[in-house]
Amino acid sequence: MTNRRRILLFVALMSILTLGATPARAGFDDVVRAVESRYHVHHTGIPFFGLVRFALWVAQPDGVSDLQLATFEHAHIDDERGLAEIVSRNAGEEFRPIVRTRSSRNGEVTQIYAHPMGKDRVALLVFAHDRSETTIVRVVMSMDKFEEAMNKPDSVMASIR
Repeated sequence: MTNRRRILLFVALMSILTLGATPARAGFDDVVRAVESRYHVHHTGIPFFGLVRFALWVAQPDGVSDLQLATFEHAHIDDERGLAEIVSRNAGEEFRPIVRTRSSRNGEVTQIYAHPMGKDRVALLVFAHDRSETTIVRVVMSMDKFEEAMNKPDSVMASIR
């Protein structure tokens, strides 16, 4: 087998594995595109983040099997209510809000949505915004770890520190 064939075989194999490592995005891409379109901003790309996602899919540390991240740095979006509405409208019907906070004093908004994926996994869509930065995160994790975090948040925070 020639080197070129080996490289093509390797690329094909990695493509197949990567496709298997990226479950349905469940509204993440829709939310990011809607924010970009409405406010004429672009999220900051992170080099080699696909490798991080692949490693998570393989290793699944603390029950996390996928992660997506979009940050809008220095976007200065002053429309907290409109931004929060875009997120809730584009999150997808399967996501249900579990946390919604808003501070009119400093313009901070946080929303967390959850979507059970079968009996053993849950997808979380987390949106956080302040006057200068907006972050959208989608995490797929085991239902056991999610329940542990909900029932015993102090023990989860202690393991992070």
